[in-house]
Amino acid sequence: MTPRKAAPKSSSLGDQVVTLRSEGKSFAAIAKSIGVERSLEAFELFVATAAKRPTRERTQLRADENKRLDVLERRNASVTDEKVRVRRQASLAKLRARLVAIA
Repeated sequence: MTPRKAAPKSSSLGDQVVTLRSEGKSFAAIAKSIGVERSLEAFELFVATAAKRPTRERTQLRADENKRLDVLERRNASVTDEKVRVRRQASLAKLRARLVAIA
């Protein structure tokens, strides 16, 4: 009988999320990689873990994430379906608001 592998601690999961995101992985890919159902769960782990990092690193992580959101906003601006564009813009605004926790 092989011993069961212990579930990773959430802090080590969070570290994994920060590493994967820093490598440019999407939150959807990260969620799949770490075994959570939704990309939003991976994002929340990212925010919680990044908030515990030293000030300089937090600042850089927040700046990098804001740059990624800027790219998504520019891409979203060309969406012709107004309902879709407005919904996505609202989602991006919520993500930016959550980044404030990495202060």
